Amino acid sequence: MIPASTDVLVIGGGPAGSTVATILATHGITATVLERDVFPRYHIGESLLASLMPMLDAIGAGEKVKQHGFVEKPGGYFNWGNEKWSFRFDEIEGAPSHSYQVKRSEFDKLLLDHAAETGAGVHQNVKVSKINFDNGRAVAAEYLDRNSGTTGTIRFKYLVDCSGRSGVIANVHTKDRHFHDVFKNVAIWSYWKNTNLNYDDLPAGSTRIISIESGWIWFIPLSDGTVSVGTVLTRDQLRKERDKKRSAEDVYDQLLRDDPEAAIILKNAQRSEIRMETDYSYTSDKFSGPGYFMCGDAACFLDPLLSSGVHLAMVSSLIAGASIASILKGKLPEDRAVNFFETSYRQSYLRFLMMVSSFYDLNKGQAGYFWEAQRLTSKDYSEKDMKKAFVSIVSGGADYTEVRDGQYGEIVAKKVAEKLRQGVDMRRNAGQFGDETKRENMQFMDALNGLHFLQANAAIDGLYVVTQPAIILAEAA
Repeated sequence: MIPASTDVLVIGGGPAGSTVATILATHGITATVLERDVFPRYHIGESLLASLMPMLDAIGAGEKVKQHGFVEKPGGYFNWGNEKWSFRFDEIEGAPSHSYQVKRSEFDKLLLDHAAETGAGVHQNVKVSKINFDNGRAVAAEYLDRNSGTTGTIRFKYLVDCSGRSGVIANVHTKDRHFHDVFKNVAIWSYWKNTNLNYDDLPAGSTRIISIESGWIWFIPLSDGTVSVGTVLTRDQLRKERDKKRSAEDVYDQLLRDDPEAAIILKNAQRSEIRMETDYSYTSDKFSGPGYFMCGDAACFLDPLLSSGVHLAMVSSLIAGASIASILKGKLPEDRAVNFFETSYRQSYLRFLMMVSSFYDLNKGQAGYFWEAQRLTSKDYSEKDMKKAFVSIVSGGADYTEVRDGQYGEIVAKKVAEKLRQGVDMRRNAGQFGDETKRENMQFMDALNGLHFLQANAAIDGLYVVTQPAIILAEAA
């Protein structure tokens, strides 16, 4: 039975919802998950970043994921512009040696089952239709239980919206979701068998990214022997092809035939039906509000180039879980914990926004991308180690380290924030970003300026996330 009230209501049972529910249940906080679908269900986004390894361990799911048998992903490969290079996650000292290439249907179900086993109340096939507010604060949700056909209302102390692209808060209530003008792209993909990914010496399990004149191609190997192969092109380019009476399937097949490397990999391969998605890059003005937090795709989503989706989902839910636990256990006042969440999550998102957008300037070259990464990290890498800055970002390690580092100082925090602000403003003024990034920067800097830095060598507002013995916010020593 769905209870009449709960400490925390989590809308959505994907990686974000499962993670935050697990964290709260571990604290003995009553967490109720209402998931619209029935797992396992299909979801795109198979390639995971190395940052997920310590996060999976932190919520107690690391060994379960390891035993499941997903393909181990040691790093990636770029054939981008006129250059080719590969990277390994363990090029960063102390970093995980791999992440995973997963079937999201299996990965997501594993995490949702783990949340239930930890003590969260999980209810599937239940659609949240409306959030009720009292004096501007979210206090209850109305839902349809499609298992029984009945409706109901559940009250809560806090809401965590992990409803993905449907965005219950952003699309229905605040209506503040903005799509990025710079990423008006279309993704078309399918799954292939009998591919030839072993024609070169790239480590098995690596993600391959290949730029083409009209966009780029991805190759992601999966544990059942199939390979996820996707093409990304601009919406305008697809429209031109459609004007020529060519179907999306025709366009997809032609792009793969025309690329020399793709032609080698797929020479004797067979594909299944194609899938397509468009208008998928967006953000919200705020990632939190009175009584609620927005995590993962419910708050924002970027171009899939650097596979940041699940990373941002789990980083945001890790911070949200730590923040809510700190509030409900009386460790911190609400405004301070919420501001930490808003600032930390926004910084992670903007960092990937800057990194992904730089890749669409093919003239930068490998050295240019590495230099851009150096600008976006808190650590100063030497000129000969610029690649490590790049790996730290595309592995998700920079984000995860900074929210957990009690020595992430005021000076460093402001330095990274100022780099992000200047970079976003510069790209917007050059016409590379739309006006939506002006709102983003204002929200980010407002959140940052609202923090009171306690000491020069402390974390943001003297706070950071600890994972042992439980995930919660802590004061820097």
